[in-house]
Amino acid sequence: MALNVQFIKYLNQMINEEIVVPRLVNQQVLDFNALCEYLADGSTVTAADVAAVMKQIEMRLPLILGLNAKVVCSPEGLTFRPKVSGSITQSQLKARLEAKLAADPTLDIDVNRALTVSDLTIGDLTASIAIELPKKWDERFKSKAEFKRVTKSNITESSETATDPTDGGGGSTTQTGGSGGDSTQTGGNTSSGGDSTSGDGSTSGGGDGDDGLDKG
Repeated sequence: MALNVQFIKYLNQMINEEIVVPRLVNQQVLDFNALCEYLADGSTVTAADVAAVMKQIEMRLPLILGLNAKVVCSPEGLTFRPKVSGSITQSQLKARLEAKLAADPTLDIDVNRALTVSDLTIGDLTASIAIELPKKWDERFKSKAEFKRVTKSNITESSETATDPTDGGGGSTTQTGGSGGDSTQTGGNTSSGGDSTSGDGSTSGGGDGDDGLDKG
């Protein structure tokens, strides 16, 4: 199976230039049960054994990460690690102080004071899980990947988007009926991982674009 790629031209307003980028479409889904059967094929364990281990990882990995530990999950270095995010800006601080002052006018609060690091509180933080993929996985994937160009004839991608439409797959760009030809899609023949449209054989983008594309 080849990677189905759609090429999109759109106006990137951040750099004020037209740009052509690829995105993956018509991605298939391998569900959990099918994955367990695939991993068990040719080994001494059953699909049920694989499923049991996967479910244990699913249940216990977040607990280990909650102890502020990185977890290496493969011989080649697949790593899960805890991640923290959160921020506060000067304008957000001012709005917060103004809200406090409005709730209690007797408080002595300078709503225009300078932002300090202590203004970012624990309550502003969000914990999440980051995944580090082994470099060998990328190299192995690139050596196996083949590209097939597909077209979609009756959709015009919006020239108003300032973000890369490849990062959210099929739903990442808006559709418009009258952008005056600011953006187009091209398509046609089949190419492999060495296609000059992708340089090193990799492509950006993803998501579910299974919305009626005609394969070229």
